Amino acid sequence: MTEQDGKHPALKILEDLVSIQSVNPHYGNGACGEGEVADYIERRFQGTNVRVTRQPVFPGRDNLLIELRTGHPESTLLFETHMDTVSIGSMADAVTPIYRGDRLYARGACDAKGSLAGMIWAIEECAKHPERLMSDIVLCAAVDEEHEYRGLRVFMDRNMPVAGAVVGEPTELGIVVAHKGCARFAVETLGKAAHSSMPEEGDSAVYQMVHVLQFIKHVMEPELAKQRHPLCGSPTIVAGTIAGGTQVNIVPEHCSIELDRRIIPGELPEDAIADFERRLQEYIDSEGLHVNISFRELLLDWALETPQDSEIVAHAQKVAQALELRTDLLGVTYGSDASKLQRKGIPTIVYGPGSIAQAHSKEEWVSVHEVERAAQFYYQLALSFHLPR
Repeated sequence: MTEQDGKHPALKILEDLVSIQSVNPHYGNGACGEGEVADYIERRFQGTNVRVTRQPVFPGRDNLLIELRTGHPESTLLFETHMDTVSIGSMADAVTPIYRGDRLYARGACDAKGSLAGMIWAIEECAKHPERLMSDIVLCAAVDEEHEYRGLRVFMDRNMPVAGAVVGEPTELGIVVAHKGCARFAVETLGKAAHSSMPEEGDSAVYQMVHVLQFIKHVMEPELAKQRHPLCGSPTIVAGTIAGGTQVNIVPEHCSIELDRRIIPGELPEDAIADFERRLQEYIDSEGLHVNISFRELLLDWALETPQDSEIVAHAQKVAQALELRTDLLGVTYGSDASKLQRKGIPTIVYGPGSIAQAHSKEEWVSVHEVERAAQFYYQLALSFHLPR
């Protein structure tokens, strides 16, 4: 259960994981990617009865599949989480695990190496007595979750039969069965360039964009606030970036914004974009405005709504109750790989140590107690999960 220094073994694994910089290459120079984390996990399982497979996604960036096959493929339980992190940013000592009371500070400690460490430990423990399991156990340690979740998409191309899944993300040890998705897209306005001394000869794309922003602020935001999901709350829309013009003495002919439209269960991301386009054009026409617009899709991600009577939910609640953890079913406002698995027909929950409030932050940390409890939860779930006979 514990090592000689008194730490839960999952904490030692977490220390090792956060000591490896695995920033997603999307975040620029100095990002190392997930390769060394995959190497570390692979080494841990060498010489065991667990099958380790590398699944290439990008050059030097492989998913790692850990399979403990016990003769129950019809009842396979999948653990899935990611190896990449966001950028180091201004976080000091980001790849040095530092303990302060119940907190372990490091980039990725919360999102999501705390979950990954617990899942690794759980499978190592299960591998010591596979005859006790009633399901095959698989861990997918995926790449690229922090950008375009390409690692999970490649994993799903295998069409591996899975009866239930747990995605490791910071949920504060709450059983998450619903979360938002998102539709990210760009809106561009096209004007006409002119010398700033003769602005009447031009057509400012920036001024055109003002109308779009007013539509978002005064029409879309109030309407979205009226919708509500019982677990996830209301859909939202945020203009995250804006760019326009080339220099101060030229009337700008181009302006663009990038929007993040968070969808709730029951909405589809492609429909959210189409609805925005339609509503914006209706607003422009009804107000008699001059706006020359175009749209560009950036990313589609689906919302999660797992049936609350599914086997994975029932087993998760039983294990949580036995461990004296919370058993109520929750929704969260962020997204995860779980929605893609659920969309594939795999009943999926999200569960892990830490709070989303610490993820990506300047002082990212995870509760030591929660890491220990999450590891036990994953282990007990692996021991008990099975489909009804």
